[in-house]
Amino acid sequence: MLGLGNPLLRDDGVGPELAARVHALLGGGCELRQEAVGGIELLEILGGFDSAVVIDAIRSEAGEPGELYRLDLTGSRVPVPGNAHAFGLLEAIELGRRLGLPMPARLRVYAVEVADPFTFGTAFTPAVAAALPELARRIARAVSALLRAGSRRQRRFAATLP
Repeated sequence: MLGLGNPLLRDDGVGPELAARVHALLGGGCELRQEAVGGIELLEILGGFDSAVVIDAIRSEAGEPGELYRLDLTGSRVPVPGNAHAFGLLEAIELGRRLGLPMPARLRVYAVEVADPFTFGTAFTPAVAAALPELARRIARAVSALLRAGSRRQRRFAATLP
């Protein structure tokens, strides 16, 4: 599980905060990373994992702060930009795949609509702060189901070995 965002930029820190809360609700059970990076640096962070859950902030024109979006990016393909400054999560995953690096085959992103990801400060805006407990519970339920499904796949695989 990867929480992305800068905890010093108000709502932008929602990814690391939610990842920590979800990890606590799950009682561990998966690796937790909290990072304030993006682009090509994600290659090293996500490389080597079969599956990844990423929690990050998003700011759209239509959403309400505290709203949760779930994106299943398994198998998504995007063009790789010629400029490293244009790299986001999808572009980093695609570049890793094209380079033959072991990138997650299963990738799920939870994006939280935020109000202010630009102002320096560690306090979340009121709507985002109020949504955190319920968002953590919802994501924890979904990740728990993913972990159970993954362990069933591993047991089936182990049972077929000679």
